[in-house]
Parts: sequence; structure tokens; C-alpha cells
Amino acid sequence: MANGETEAGHKAVSGCSPNNRGLSGHAFRDHQYGRRVEADHSWTVYHVFTGIPAHVDGAPMVGLTRAHATTSMLNLNRRNVEARKEWNRTRQAAEHPETRVGNP
Repeated sequence: MANGETEAGHKAVSGCSPNNRGLSGHAFRDHQYGRRVEADHSWTVYHVFTGIPAHVDGAPMVGLTRAHATTSMLNLNRRNVEARKEWNRTRQAAEHPETRVGNP
């Protein structure tokens, strides 16, 4: 897993296992994360569409420093971009097998 996270951690954050994450292109749009400051001046990384705190390795991303929240948010969003690119490559290869390298 990217950024040293476990498969269980990916499932906790994304709601799907690595084997299933390519099933829907819409899933990538649904997994975008932001950060917010809370009333106690701690920071939370949250799912931007639901407002629910993100979970990594089963732990909610709450009570963070600003720096940790920023790093965590960027890592989650970067992983989402990488997964989207892989999904697009896989989808294109499946839809257009004649474009694969080495195909006669």
C-alpha cells in the first residue's frame, strides 16, 4: 500500500479493498479529503462530501496537529490520484487490447 499503509487501512479509508477499487470510476470522485480546525484547536482530516473524519488503520484522523493533518490529507488525496490513474490504465487496456505493448 502507498505511504506505508496496510490493506486494512486502505479499506478503512476508501471502503474497498485494493482488488475492488477499480470497479467504479465514480468511487474516486467520492474519496477526496480536506482538513479542518476544531473548536479545541486540534485538526481533523475529513471526507469532503460527508464531513466524516477519515480513518487510517482503523484510527480516526482527529486530534491532529496542523502539520500532521496537512501531511495526512495530502497523502490520502495523492493515493486517490494514483489509484485513479491505475484504474484508467487498466480500463483502457481492457477496452483496447490492441494498444498493448507487444501485441502483434
